[in-house]
Amino acid sequence: MGKTAGDNSVSDALSDETVAAAVYASVLGAANAEAWRDRLNRAGYDDVSELASRSAIGSGHASRQTAATVGWEGLKTQASDIDLTSVFSAEGEATGPVLIGRHFDRAIYLRSRLAAAQNHGFWPELQTVLPCGDRNWTLVSHEAEVLAAGGDWPGSGRVTDPFMSEKLQITDADLPKWQNLFDAGARRPALVLLRAAGGHLLMCQPLGGRAVFSNMTDGFAGSDQIGSGRVDRPLRPLGAADLAAPAFLVEQVQTAWSDMAATLIAKRFGFGQQEMSLLRRLLTSDDWIELRIGTGGQRGPELAVLGRMLTKTAAPSCPEMLRFLAHLIAQTVEDYKIAAGVASPPQKWLSLPCGLSSRYLRFGAERGQAVIFVHGIFDGIAGVQRLQPMLRARGLQVLAPLRCGYGASDRLPRQADPVDLFITQLEALIDAEGLERPILLGHRSGCMFTAAAGRRLRDRLGGVVGVGATLPLPSIGQAGALRGHQRAMALSAVHARAVLPLVVRSWSRSVRQKGPQVLVSRQIAKDSADRRLLADPGLSAVLEQSHRMMMQHGRGGYETDLRLAARSRDTRHSAKAAPTIYLHGGEDTVTPAERLQAALGPGSADLQIRISKRAGTMLLYAQPELVFAAIEDLRQRIPS
Repeated sequence: MGKTAGDNSVSDALSDETVAAAVYASVLGAANAEAWRDRLNRAGYDDVSELASRSAIGSGHASRQTAATVGWEGLKTQASDIDLTSVFSAEGEATGPVLIGRHFDRAIYLRSRLAAAQNHGFWPELQTVLPCGDRNWTLVSHEAEVLAAGGDWPGSGRVTDPFMSEKLQITDADLPKWQNLFDAGARRPALVLLRAAGGHLLMCQPLGGRAVFSNMTDGFAGSDQIGSGRVDRPLRPLGAADLAAPAFLVEQVQTAWSDMAATLIAKRFGFGQQEMSLLRRLLTSDDWIELRIGTGGQRGPELAVLGRMLTKTAAPSCPEMLRFLAHLIAQTVEDYKIAAGVASPPQKWLSLPCGLSSRYLRFGAERGQAVIFVHGIFDGIAGVQRLQPMLRARGLQVLAPLRCGYGASDRLPRQADPVDLFITQLEALIDAEGLERPILLGHRSGCMFTAAAGRRLRDRLGGVVGVGATLPLPSIGQAGALRGHQRAMALSAVHARAVLPLVVRSWSRSVRQKGPQVLVSRQIAKDSADRRLLADPGLSAVLEQSHRMMMQHGRGGYETDLRLAARSRDTRHSAKAAPTIYLHGGEDTVTPAERLQAALGPGSADLQIRISKRAGTMLLYAQPELVFAAIEDLRQRIPS
């Protein structure tokens, strides 16, 4: 699975899965890449690295030469289409740049088939270059006529006309250069990058004729050419057929930048300062940038740098590399925004067999070991949201269903059992995502739901991890460690259910007035080391975002879970349950470790209770490496 939870020394590194997924997303577009991953799931592949290791280096390139003659029926190809010739390097299974190169080969082959279908067989020599999916792009003739387009860009017109220039958001400062670029007598550069008025990067590739771009593997790597080397040279006289032939490919590229993302990129690919400086200029500059192969026998100094970068990334060409790195950096920037509560994680709808609908969130990697996070009452999904970069780095795809009554999920029906409904929701999620033995990760009161699922769905799960589990609170004494509104809510749920809605409403006002830290601070002992976390402004932001989302449709979920927590139940671990690991803080005063051990009963081969003396109720926040280690231990036990 590439880098996993056991690789604690690379907790922030870009994993093999992250890089491979970025290859497919940058080449195919996000939607097509996701559909391709779904096909791999159905074909029984554990990860994309397994597929790439079966591919001969260059096999995708060979396939690209015949891509135009191969039919393509959407993404409904057979499993046999996935199986490529198994050829390994002399040292064994390919790794590093060789493996990335195979991913590029495969992705470009898939794109060529999609492009052939979308363009009805036109320009077969360009099928390995034309984008697919919903991204904005346009294919332009020598006379600046639009021959084809994708996304929201018009499919006809002249790109130099005011309407088209405005649609592509060409700035006034760049407009003269833009119009000159499409002059039939102009010397074309190898690549043009310019910043659109909307902030996007526009990448313009001169194609140099009908078949110039059919071989992209030469790129800048160790040669004086880009493509077939016909660009940036004096043009021969153009005939009528040439004027109508594709001459330029213009596409929109989403870019972002942060020092953290740049550091991870440099570390992953071994880029030096000169390479990172050039990459930053190409992706973030507001200036018009032209890369030229040479004038008067002189090579541009940046070409040698780009050649080294192509070798290190194994990208087949400079445009493919820039699109790939731009996607990887933008994705990393977004991950850190999600972890800081600045951006929201992706959400999806889930229809349940009972007719209800619920929402679930996605964290971590697009592929890899599936983990289903089951939230508690007070801090919601904040604990796992803060781990977004680390989840992706370890190749963990995490799904976080919002139980009925929380967030945008439907309200819980009056007579429905919340545990039964959660099991229904869990099975629907596993089926909808095609998950194979996901690992459940319960947090605080969410552990009561994961324990029930571990008993009922043993054969469908890879195991259960319970972090900071809480126990039923049927007595005042057991609620004594809680403070403030949380104590009042617990006592109301036990002894005065009629006033519980009023207490929950008062608590919600208190959160708005005193700040989101009270969501967790009321459970932390005054002398606990966990209190140092409360000074982190990033924690406040992610707690506030989580609380606002969980309260989207009212307080029904909180009231339901509080009543459930007040209900006596059998907490003993069943020998027939899925393998389970409980992680607990030795400083947890709400549920002391010895009480949890007594409630679960004697240990067994399928039950472990791991106590961290340095942690309290904030174990998920303070020591996530223990959580990753537990997930990895369970993953190793899943039958292959």
